[in-house]
Amino acid sequence: MIFYLTVSEKLNERNCFIIYINVLLFLPIYVGISPIDSLYPSQPVVDFERLKLTVKNGVSVRYKTVLLFILFVNSFYAQSQNPIEVNLENAIVSALQNNHDLKKARLDFEKAGEQVREAYGTSLFPAINADLRYDRAIKRPEFIIETPIFSGRFPAGTKNTITSTVTAEQPLFSGAMFLAVNIAKTFAEISEKAEQHSEADVIKNVKEAYYTFLLSKRLIELAELQLKRAEDNLKEAKLLFDSGLASEYDHIKANVQYQSMVPLLTESKMQSKLALNNLKILMGIELDTEIEVSDSLEYKYIPIPKFEDGLQEVIQRNKLLKQMELQTELYDLTSSYQFTQHLPKLNAFANWQVQAQENDERAFTDWRYINSVIVGVSLSVPIFRGWELDSKAQQAQIDYKKSVEDYLQTKKYVKNNYENSVLMIEKIEQQVKAYSGAVDESERGLEIASKRFANGLGSQIEVTNALVDFSQAKINYLQSVHNYYVEHANLDLLLGKSADEILNQN
Repeated sequence: MIFYLTVSEKLNERNCFIIYINVLLFLPIYVGISPIDSLYPSQPVVDFERLKLTVKNGVSVRYKTVLLFILFVNSFYAQSQNPIEVNLENAIVSALQNNHDLKKARLDFEKAGEQVREAYGTSLFPAINADLRYDRAIKRPEFIIETPIFSGRFPAGTKNTITSTVTAEQPLFSGAMFLAVNIAKTFAEISEKAEQHSEADVIKNVKEAYYTFLLSKRLIELAELQLKRAEDNLKEAKLLFDSGLASEYDHIKANVQYQSMVPLLTESKMQSKLALNNLKILMGIELDTEIEVSDSLEYKYIPIPKFEDGLQEVIQRNKLLKQMELQTELYDLTSSYQFTQHLPKLNAFANWQVQAQENDERAFTDWRYINSVIVGVSLSVPIFRGWELDSKAQQAQIDYKKSVEDYLQTKKYVKNNYENSVLMIEKIEQQVKAYSGAVDESERGLEIASKRFANGLGSQIEVTNALVDFSQAKINYLQSVHNYYVEHANLDLLLGKSADEILNQN
């Protein structure tokens, strides 16, 4: 069987063998055939780029992503001592599968589904209960008879009483019968939107953590480069000082500059470790898992929709706004539900009872049982309960009005956040272009200052200032690239993009 697999990572021979085993064992299951049948397929070629797989939360991802995830979770954990190679795509896939916050959101949605089932049961279906009771009279009650002819105390009842009862009650009419179901359904929809919003928020956080780690890697590279340049500059200053061509101040200045670079490198490595741990937590993997991020923080232009088109998309698709809309609908239904408590309730009921009352003299197998069956209807009409019903109905109506205000306020905030995000992206694009030129110029300035100092035409202060200028320009550039990708992740969240759309655009 031939498989066409497109992956960006470089794999050694051992990992290629592990991939082959995973493909052979797991992929046929995802496709819908058995591993044995996959050895002799009627269609021998499987193109991963054309196949799709629907994972647990309904998110469709490419087969190559699923294979990478199988390799990520299965093969390397169990068989490989090498660090796991991670890119943005499989970091997101891992988070969608393992993130703890997302798992809790899915459990909330599952719970909401059970609440819908509960609402159907309590509002529309009968309630049937069975009861079995045995009473043993340790001392039976007595009654006294006083007459002109005789008087005496006589025991009442029997030593043993056994009663079994089956009752059934069916709602026939209630103003809240179907409202309760609709409320539960609306709550389930809110939970579903909450899960989708949590999913999108997790993706945004993973992207932010991922690019933060890439930034920390580049800052380590910059710190190492600057440390090397400061060390070379110190050697040059010492050589000139020993030769009498530079002052002692120039030598001291170069040494101070070098010593200042050492803790910066240590700090950069520590921040990188913290960023990597944060990424692992979001991915849902253990902190002691060795991973290797193969990407590098490089600027790549990402187009954005026209402002009006994007704004319309935000209003129609933003997950938070959809939640607020459903929340308003829920409060409206709740208000109607409270009003229906003024209406009468009509129930049908049935009662079947079997009872036996015997003394000890009769054997248990000879007890005499009496059957009784009662059916009927009950009508409950609320007349006056101390303004409780009116007050609850008014409170529910006030909550509904508040939810409308919350929705309108949230809509304004979301629109404002979208506009700020678009403006921020445009600003960062200009910063990236400016800082890129500043990096080139400051690097050229550092070369000139170093040559001037080496030829006795400049001072150590010029070199130090040039090193600082280059570092600041490079940091500004890298920070701007990081902010650019993070702001795009925030924009995707505002636009309400699904996980599948985000994965496909990466």
